[in-house]
Amino acid sequence: MPGNVTQDLAELARAKGWEDRVAFLADDRAWTFAEVFDGAARAAGGYRSAGLRRGDRVVLALPDSMEMVWCVLGAWQAGLVAVPVNVQMSKEDLTRALTTAEPALIVVDPDTAGWLDTAGPAPTTRAGALLAGEPDPDVADGGDAPALAVFTSGTTGAPKLCFFLHRNFSDQPLPADGGGLRTVGFSVSRMYFLGGLHYSLLTTLVTGQTAVLSRPRATPAEAIELIRRHQVTDLFAQPSFLARMLLEPGHAEALGRLRQVTGAGEVLSVRLREQLVPILGERLINNYGTTEAGVIAIGRPAAYDMPSAVGPPLPGRPVRIVDTEGLPLPTGTPGELHIRVGFVSRGVARGSLGPDQETDTWWPTGDLASIDDEGVVHVHGRLDDVEVIGGQNVVPGEVERLLESHPRILEAAVSAVRLSAGDTSLCAYLVAVPESEPGVKTDGDAVAAELIDLARSRLSWYKVPQDVVWLAALPRNANGKILRRRLRAYGGLFA
Repeated sequence: MPGNVTQDLAELARAKGWEDRVAFLADDRAWTFAEVFDGAARAAGGYRSAGLRRGDRVVLALPDSMEMVWCVLGAWQAGLVAVPVNVQMSKEDLTRALTTAEPALIVVDPDTAGWLDTAGPAPTTRAGALLAGEPDPDVADGGDAPALAVFTSGTTGAPKLCFFLHRNFSDQPLPADGGGLRTVGFSVSRMYFLGGLHYSLLTTLVTGQTAVLSRPRATPAEAIELIRRHQVTDLFAQPSFLARMLLEPGHAEALGRLRQVTGAGEVLSVRLREQLVPILGERLINNYGTTEAGVIAIGRPAAYDMPSAVGPPLPGRPVRIVDTEGLPLPTGTPGELHIRVGFVSRGVARGSLGPDQETDTWWPTGDLASIDDEGVVHVHGRLDDVEVIGGQNVVPGEVERLLESHPRILEAAVSAVRLSAGDTSLCAYLVAVPESEPGVKTDGDAVAAELIDLARSRLSWYKVPQDVVWLAALPRNANGKILRRRLRAYGGLFA
């Protein structure tokens, strides 16, 4: 056996007798496991007809669709590196991603074709043309060959490419309680995001579940409709998306029918936790991890009193908390979270640099965290998000959780701003809860004054915001993470 992921998944489906089972619901029809692997073989033949060689990178500028499924699996079968990208990025950001990937081919569809046909750094082909030929039965060796490259979130700088080898997919555990023959899963996280790819594609093909694919990015209202129409049992989404779902009519009925809801990609806020736990209880799962190291800890928020609690680390993945010198800290003391992993994929600045992996190592996550007496991981924020006010360190998450406890606040973020006098203070960026009565508008000044009074009563002086900016939405990347550097750029308002 060559250790090729696509071949291994096809053989698993045959051994389990899943070939006639429905693997995906997409474009108003059902697709069986047999059709999945037939399409993968046709994509592999298309790549070879296009003259691609093993090890070449293929950018997949495709929506979540059967074409994306076939083009990913076909790339792996042909020994190529699949590089899925977010097609809804700005032209500037997408150009940067393509330049970083250095692909041999860009695969598009009618919705994503256009300027890429002429302005891209590599030839383009339509997915339909790539899949038009006969299936190619040839399978490239897998093992230590690279199979996938995904971009980091870019919250702290330019996104980098993290490579994963064929053998890594057997080393990386799937999320707990995911999939199964009676499961119909739907991931709001798209397949260019590692969590979305894992849940929509890999969990489906490993566990025999059925996955719903939405070609357009689903709005919260559309997600509720998809849950109803396809009798979805398991939902995978960013917490910020779940927060917007709660504003839609019919959300309680839709969420109430789900067996499991997994939040991933960003911190679960205090307010959202308080809203979701009464609806979902033990069915709500918090999934914490990184692109580079995979899943770190999984827990059920209903089981913990502290909103910072995520859950215990996965079995076989020890964690520790260290200080700035790398020395272990006592239980309950915040510091940087390190995880012991079998492999970690460090991001590279250019695709041609290839995989940069460490094996059997302690990986610094860059997250400020602590571990309690029960071994539960608590995440407090990013170390590089720590602000310095009056010579004192301020962890934004502590302030943000307090602000979000106010009934009129939907989301909150804080950052340091430099004032015209040269000193630095804390600014709060707030999103108000939508008004329930038409024509009624929140008195922003009054709420801001209440929030500052609340902060003064609960926090040290240097953690109290001095200014408030009201926003329609917090700036986030496509994975739902807050773009702190964008917030800091607003500091010019007070200069």
